[in-house]
Amino acid sequence: MKAKFLFLTLIFSIKILACKCNGEPELKRSFETADFVFIGNIYGVNEVPSGFKTLKDVLSNVKIEKIYKSNYYDGYYQNEATLYGSPLRSCDILFSEKGKYLVFAYYDEDTGFLYSDNCFYTKKLTEISDNEIKTLDNLSRKFYAELKIQNSKELTAEELENLDILLEPVIPTRKINKLKKEIVAIETENKNLKIALWILSFLTLLLGIFVIWKRKNCR
Repeated sequence: MKAKFLFLTLIFSIKILACKCNGEPELKRSFETADFVFIGNIYGVNEVPSGFKTLKDVLSNVKIEKIYKSNYYDGYYQNEATLYGSPLRSCDILFSEKGKYLVFAYYDEDTGFLYSDNCFYTKKLTEISDNEIKTLDNLSRKFYAELKIQNSKELTAEELENLDILLEPVIPTRKINKLKKEIVAIETENKNLKIALWILSFLTLLLGIFVIWKRKNCR
């Protein structure tokens, strides 16, 4: 029984450590990818059963102090929110410590909670520099300026008929977010592969030139 338990623990540990990101987390890329970016003060941490005997999910209550980005309607998480994290999902950040954080988050449509992962630039606020805050301010201004321009575009007659549908927030699912990251990773791998093939072709050409030169000198 103990052996079986240790085996299951090992399997889950491997899964938990399997989070893969496209390089180190970056502030600008995290801002562009996240649905919701804000500074929040975590004041309540609750652990709940995860479905696995020794692991617990974490539900963290957070008071929102400043919003830098929100893809949704004005009433969306203005004052408080709940951050969800599960140790069974390899990339989830578990907000188990109280305090102020800069949070880059997705919206989980299945639970209504926010979640962040280790591929984001989510950190304790004390680890964020003044220059990074200035960068966030600039990114936020640019985002809302572009959003305002987009929302001010003239609607067609067909769009006006479906205005109620258009005003509903588009909520990406966890699967869509995962696919987006996989696409970025594949694009990066393809780029690296092209570079490797170019280098290999160049080295092959040099080798061919060297062989021809060697043969001429041996005659």
